[in-house]
Amino acid sequence: MSLPFKCSERLTLGTEIELQLVDNDSYDLSHKADRVVVDVDDKKRVKHELTKSMVELNSSVHTDIGELLAELNELTGKIRASAQRIDCDVCGGGRHLSNDWRQQVITDSERYTLLASRFGYLSKLACVFGQHIHIGVNDGDEAMYLCHAMTPYLPHLIALSASSPLYQGVDTLFASSRFSAQNSFPNYGCLEQIYNWDEFTVYYERLTSAGVIEGIKDIYWDVRPKPELGTVEVRVCDTPLHIHHAATLAGYCRLLARYLLDNRQRVVAEYVAFTNYNKINACRHGFGADYVDPATLRRCSLTSHMLATLVALRPGVQNSEENALLDDVEHYVKIALNDADRIRRLRHNGLQQKEVIKQLCHELLQPPH
Repeated sequence: MSLPFKCSERLTLGTEIELQLVDNDSYDLSHKADRVVVDVDDKKRVKHELTKSMVELNSSVHTDIGELLAELNELTGKIRASAQRIDCDVCGGGRHLSNDWRQQVITDSERYTLLASRFGYLSKLACVFGQHIHIGVNDGDEAMYLCHAMTPYLPHLIALSASSPLYQGVDTLFASSRFSAQNSFPNYGCLEQIYNWDEFTVYYERLTSAGVIEGIKDIYWDVRPKPELGTVEVRVCDTPLHIHHAATLAGYCRLLARYLLDNRQRVVAEYVAFTNYNKINACRHGFGADYVDPATLRRCSLTSHMLATLVALRPGVQNSEENALLDDVEHYVKIALNDADRIRRLRHNGLQQKEVIKQLCHELLQPPH
């Protein structure tokens, strides 16, 4: 019998965003998330994460990008106001600029305590911050198709969201270094060669029977099905520096999903090496990455692949809001500057770390420049 999969309205949209909680004096990570979560008192939408310096906000289910943005702004405003009452603040970014992993405190919950016991220091190293995007699908087969169909476009989302250029105060030379904190975990990265829900059920039952995983949450693929929500979850994005940009990323993801479902092609198995090559190049170089099409073996720039995709998406837009969203994405691609570049510019302009993070806190609820 197949694992149950909740039927959702196709292309409904939701997102989870992990925010950094920082001290108002030192602007180092602060371990007061317990107090913020209790103070906000919204158990469904504001939650604990792996460490006590992380606060996760969870949107409701949406069909309208403007309404999603309004909710994200509302929740972020509440979290920030709560943090400020205890001499803290919140900001975006995929990593803290100089976080010392040894100083992190694991959240007091059964799941996170178990993870810390199982994976030791890796759990504290995993104090990084990402945005996860959920797209509603009708059934498990549709979910598995979309997981595979979205995979060639993951470098787009990596380049658009990249905001983790530093690790422990050192420039990594990567636009997004967040992945390095997670790729040591089992079942992380590229999805398996599983193409329908019955195959996924067999995979899930074998791994749970062997004790390799305990549940869906232990499958950390870049794109994974979420049967209890009826969604496909995209997990490659750094947390952007601006909440507005987070809504843009979610909207772009949905437009890609609509295009892929409306123009459904047979999924052809490809070597994982191609996917990893394109992903690591996007993490390293952002918009300056190159890109290899595994079907044709043609090499091009990632930006040219993204611009061609935007052209393909235009005929499917359904309103002026979606058209404006594609304009926004196109602007990012053409200027070829992401949040990682912005962080580097602030540092190169002579700002000390405290001033950089203070500015990022101030800009979180402002529209991107």
